[in-house]
Amino acid sequence: MKNPKNCTNILLVGLEKEFCRSVAEELSAKLQMHFASCEELVAYHVQERELILERVGLDYLKKREKTALAECAGYMDTVLSIGFELFKNNFKLFTQSVICYLRLEKEKIKDIKSKIAYDERDQFLQKNCHFKIDLTRKDKQTACKKIIEILGEKL
Repeated sequence: MKNPKNCTNILLVGLEKEFCRSVAEELSAKLQMHFASCEELVAYHVQERELILERVGLDYLKKREKTALAECAGYMDTVLSIGFELFKNNFKLFTQSVICYLRLEKEKIKDIKSKIAYDERDQFLQKNCHFKIDLTRKDKQTACKKIIEILGEKL
């Protein structure tokens, strides 16, 4: 993916969404930027997920998710976190974001789906993110330090 231009946000994505969220929170504090979790924003906009699926179907649910993510993608001066599943279908919305892949080794991944499909998901993220941060362990401080270093070089 080409280096971003005119970006106002930083989007962190990875196969461990809770780790991404905690790094994004830490990074936002260090950079004195706002923080938002895409998962939480979608959950707020789609509070009755099961009822929506039952009554109007998956297509409508995906449309509601996309609307919420488009709102999130339009934020300014914000560090965002997103899990793989939401990112996979909506990454093109984040044109105002520098997209960073927090890459953990397969052994460090707890999510069963991500562990099973690790190679495929890893390849997708490497292709569709501006840069990746290779981590050998879940360490927020190291992740933030590496992100800040790379951002200083790229922007």
